Amino acid sequence: MDLDKIISRPNIEKTMFTEWMTANQLHEEARSLTYAQFPTKWTWHAKEKEWRKRRGGKKTIGRIYYAQPTSGEKYYLRMLLNTVKGCRSYEEIRTVDGVVHPTYKSACYALGLLNDDKEGDNCIKEASHWASAPQMRQLFCTILLFCEVTDPAKLWQTNWELLSEDIQRRQRRILNFQALELNSLQIKSLLLAEIEHLLAKGGKSLKDFPGIPLPDSSILWKNF
Repeated sequence: MDLDKIISRPNIEKTMFTEWMTANQLHEEARSLTYAQFPTKWTWHAKEKEWRKRRGGKKTIGRIYYAQPTSGEKYYLRMLLNTVKGCRSYEEIRTVDGVVHPTYKSACYALGLLNDDKEGDNCIKEASHWASAPQMRQLFCTILLFCEVTDPAKLWQTNWELLSEDIQRRQRRILNFQALELNSLQIKSLLLAEIEHLLAKGGKSLKDFPGIPLPDSSILWKNF
């Protein structure tokens, strides 16, 4: 699903997304599924541009295009479509406890999706299935710079291994030493040095995020 089209041209044509809402209007049994879950019980017929209930056979998992935290409403719409069920209109997607919110972001806040650091953590975990390690590090820094992270130390501690998957391999190549074995402290220090460099491009430093350690050159070169 192209989230850009939904944001900029919501009523221009029938799509899998608009007809998901139509199916929810017409079929009560359709309303128990999120948009991402919908293809597990319903199948899309492209020629007729309509969803029909599956009669059996192979199930399909729905996929919503990834959106960066910096992509604004597109990011928050994606978050809602992985959470809300049975929506029959754009207004219903933004409705929480009977209140229609003006933006997808405010609806996310009302649902409690942005009230802690789960947003950033989930974003990193999801991206780890397809993103390269450099992309993961850039994403981590983007979250620190542009999202309201209340516990940077926890975000670091639970995700540093995902961010450092290529560090040892890269150092072996740089040093032309294929037998090189880095311990976790050395890997962390190399990773932190790169994160510090990326944050500096955004006018920040690791010192601005309490609890995340600084790179330690004395650890880095010990036992090399």
